[in-house]
Amino acid sequence: MYDIDQMETLLNFLELSPNLESLIIDQVNFTGNGSGHVSTFKVVPSCLVVSLKSIEIRKFNGYLEMVKYVLMHGRVLQMVIIETYYSVDPTDRRYNNKRYNKKNIEAKRVEALNKSLMTILRQTPWASAGCVIKFLSS
Repeated sequence: MYDIDQMETLLNFLELSPNLESLIIDQVNFTGNGSGHVSTFKVVPSCLVVSLKSIEIRKFNGYLEMVKYVLMHGRVLQMVIIETYYSVDPTDRRYNNKRYNKKNIEAKRVEALNKSLMTILRQTPWASAGCVIKFLSS
């Protein structure tokens, strides 16, 4: 279930920050599967229209509705940084096999996740033609 309360809290914060130029979201765990629609929010926070130039999301957990919303309404947005990570099950027997390197497997999974995220985000209309999305991995 999409947790609309968390999105509303973020949007309320953005509305109360009309001059916000940069936002870092650090290890926020949005719940739900993101199946809600960003179009349900009728008021666009003014900072998305006039001042927010960058947003960084650390420890991104796959919650795309928020990112889509910012891309759709961030008219002066220049950079979106998404730090993705992939947690590995320590009981996975592949890591006991010397042929596999844990870091290489993680890197491949994160790279695949980043490509998948970018494919989805490219399908979202962006308000700022000059915006760049950068992926970091941890």
